[in-house]
Amino acid sequence: MHTKTKKKKIDGHVTGLTAQQLNVYMAAGIHTDHECITATEARERLRKGMYLMLLEGTVAKDLRNLLPAVTERSSRRCLFVTDDRHLDDLVAEGSIDHNVRVPIEEDIPAMTAIQMTTINAAECFGLSEHGAIAPGNKADLLLFEDLNSIQIQSVFKDGKLIAKDGQLVNFPVIPIHPNEEELKQTVHIQELSDSDFIIKLRDTLANLIEITPNSLITKHIIEPVTLDQNGLFQLSPSKDQIKLAVIERHRMTKQIGLGIVKGLGLQSGAIATTVSHDSHNLTIAGNDFDMLVAAEEIKKMQGGLVIVQDGKTLASLPLPIAGLMSATTYSEVVHLLKEIDIALLKIGANRYFNPFLTLAFLALPVIPEIKLTAQGLFLVSSFHHIPIDASLSNRKTETF
Repeated sequence: MHTKTKKKKIDGHVTGLTAQQLNVYMAAGIHTDHECITATEARERLRKGMYLMLLEGTVAKDLRNLLPAVTERSSRRCLFVTDDRHLDDLVAEGSIDHNVRVPIEEDIPAMTAIQMTTINAAECFGLSEHGAIAPGNKADLLLFEDLNSIQIQSVFKDGKLIAKDGQLVNFPVIPIHPNEEELKQTVHIQELSDSDFIIKLRDTLANLIEITPNSLITKHIIEPVTLDQNGLFQLSPSKDQIKLAVIERHRMTKQIGLGIVKGLGLQSGAIATTVSHDSHNLTIAGNDFDMLVAAEEIKKMQGGLVIVQDGKTLASLPLPIAGLMSATTYSEVVHLLKEIDIALLKIGANRYFNPFLTLAFLALPVIPEIKLTAQGLFLVSSFHHIPIDASLSNRKTETF
């Protein structure tokens, strides 16, 4: 209520709600949503008067699925978002401009698509001086020749040219050099060993996280896994079942959540990242030995992305500022991301979605159906932790 009294906007994440739950959500003053994945969900939100944010990022690629809900009448309540988008995708495809091109390719009128990303977005967020070319509005403009290709040639901010043909002009770039040690030393994890990644089960049936390619949604499945004679889980590339770990890395609480993930596609090695929504803990997937090496490499870099195979680092991207940001140029980051893409192919990762951002969202316990936190597997529908061992699943564990 404090937000409403200040006349601020409340943004929504309306994943998996029923029609009645959606009514309650909107009654609380939330009128936007960027978590739709089907046209049916989109139509329900539009019928109730919500603003529909059509999401297309590096992981979530829902835009084409949602376009059937966009009609001549409903389009004025629709706008575009990217959510998480990797830098290499931004360089190769663009940002919101890419989202505008997609509906045009799907035969939505170009002026409708442009309207969705200009006046619609401005009205949604109460930006009264933006969204249209008119007297009294900010002169924030893009120039391009072809409505169907939307290849931006010039960018104006407050009436001044700041970019032309992909290059900044008349715009001072102020380099930022963060010197605060606390921003650079944020990966605090204990000494690890292979034993920290042991998963022991009473039975071969286990609760698994199954990845949905190019989606933030995961599936909770129960299926047989391979155990050794001591009841220890064994990786099975043929079944696409590998270990997953989330390690608390901010205050060295020594919390390690373990799970089994299906669908990541790794045939060998391990991948690790400190970009892991929303807590941004250290998230690792792979085999025990390479997971251990990956954790040590992340600790040495003080954050970032790393790929390890047979104990050797194949590629990495240091993100030493809070474990989330690079201290180098965007061109160097793009170069390192290309090396990461090559290394992902070497370890057999799924090439049809981005494994690292997918890994980042596996630790986000507000998106259905099941995720992993530093406290263990988290079942979003019932909002509590569950054991990996499916035979113990009827026993509720600590509430999140």
